[in-house]
Amino acid sequence: MRILIADDEPELLELLKLSLQNAEWIIDTVSDVNDAKTYLDAYSYQIFLVDRTFHGKDRVRELITYARHKNSSMGILVLSALGSIDEKVQGLEYGADDYLEKPFDIKELRARLIALSRRYAPKVKNFEDIEIDTHSKTIKKAGNEILLTSNEQKLFFYLLERGNIASRDEIMDALYDNPQNITSNAIDELIGRLRRKLHPGIIKTIKTRGYLIAI
Repeated sequence: MRILIADDEPELLELLKLSLQNAEWIIDTVSDVNDAKTYLDAYSYQIFLVDRTFHGKDRVRELITYARHKNSSMGILVLSALGSIDEKVQGLEYGADDYLEKPFDIKELRARLIALSRRYAPKVKNFEDIEIDTHSKTIKKAGNEILLTSNEQKLFFYLLERGNIASRDEIMDALYDNPQNITSNAIDELIGRLRRKLHPGIIKTIKTRGYLIAI
């Protein structure tokens, strides 16, 4: 995920980049309105994190409008010291998805960014000739819809939405009301059926740890 942060406080930009950047998040920072527009022109961002004021002037409406014009499926979060109810409402009316007042807790900011990324995540994912619609929870292979049983569908989309390794116990808890009455072989059978219906490599076995779908 690529994030653009626009703020006229260099120390805050450095702090945010150090705190948020990781193997999965690319963080670009700018301290000027024109630079923000240049970056929005040059790159495709999943999230735009923007201050309200730049050098004493409220420029957030201008920047939100510009960002929305470039990419309507970008999450926008306003991060500002202007934190009255009216100011927050105004920021949302300008087109922001979320508004966080300064000072803030970095853990709360990270949680809000994750929530935004989920909201704007692509609804269709692809794996070779397989097309997965995460909204309707349907799967097509070579253009033809694949019919899954209820438990096959629940298991597949649980693993897909989870995004990391799930153990057998975690899968059983997610799928069944009374997992204590289900044998672990039931999960192996569901995994096997999904691999045969979809693709042998779509669900990975992580030895001694569980299963993973990484698309």
